[in-house]
Amino acid sequence: MKTLRILTVVALGSLLSFGLFAANDAPKAPAGKKAQCCVRAAADNNKACTHPCCVEAAKANKNCERCGGTNTADAPAPGKS
Repeated sequence: MKTLRILTVVALGSLLSFGLFAANDAPKAPAGKKAQCCVRAAADNNKACTHPCCVEAAKANKNCERCGGTNTADAPAPGKS
């Protein structure tokens, strides 16, 4: 009976630690994701987004982070090697 209790405690502890470990590896936003406003504008007859922050980001060949887009730090700018 004592062995069963010890095994139960060890099993529950293992599951708890695995749960905490898995929670730290929660998925993050994909690299290079466009902002939703830019995606909607592109879907509407291939228009460009007119938000001032998105226009400034587009001039720098980036996605607008203010509107929810993400950028990759190691990705080269388009047209450059």
